Amino acid sequence: MRKEQLQYLHDMGKMHFKPWVGKNYARGINGKRVMALGESHYCDTPEEAVADLTSNVVNYYLSQEREHEGWMNTYTRFALALMSGKKLSHAECVEAWNKILFYNYVQVPISAPRVAPTSEQFATGEKPFFELLEQYKPHRILVWGKRLYNNLPRQGDELPGIELPNGRSIEVWGYSLPDGSVVKLLPITHPSAPTFSPSEWYPIIQYFING
Repeated sequence: MRKEQLQYLHDMGKMHFKPWVGKNYARGINGKRVMALGESHYCDTPEEAVADLTSNVVNYYLSQEREHEGWMNTYTRFALALMSGKKLSHAECVEAWNKILFYNYVQVPISAPRVAPTSEQFATGEKPFFELLEQYKPHRILVWGKRLYNNLPRQGDELPGIELPNGRSIEVWGYSLPDGSVVKLLPITHPSAPTFSPSEWYPIIQYFING
């Protein structure tokens, strides 16, 4: 484990990667504050692991000045699933991302792409995650991928799931905040996965947000 990661683990419990907060997050989607929860950041060097990395990535994706890169498809596919299930203009993608808060759970940089965080690395996210929930009070959280969902803190309660027309159901989890409100979490297929279908997820996400 690199020295920089050991330092991050030593500082466990502190938020390092700050969230992206869309300018219309407080207004929400149909009155609900929605948070998208990613897993981790991959960094080539320790110098890349700046506190504003999440916002820098989203701002770069939303900029009209940049050239398209393959990793951006993940962000576009999520916007499609969130807003319509079908093609969106660049302006509509910007609008979608400005309605949400986006945060990566693991608070240490991962040293290579497509590498699963260790249990210790996942543990860095627990305390700052709950502090984030208290500060921004999302009503709904869309969790990117089952691996992340299965590594989230298990305090809280399983809530009634979402029953799909094909007979499958999707688990919904809830965390209670100090003010008595309950944040609901829905695991979705990671938007980078080949099996992720915006048109299939759109009605499910809408039902979850509005339920």
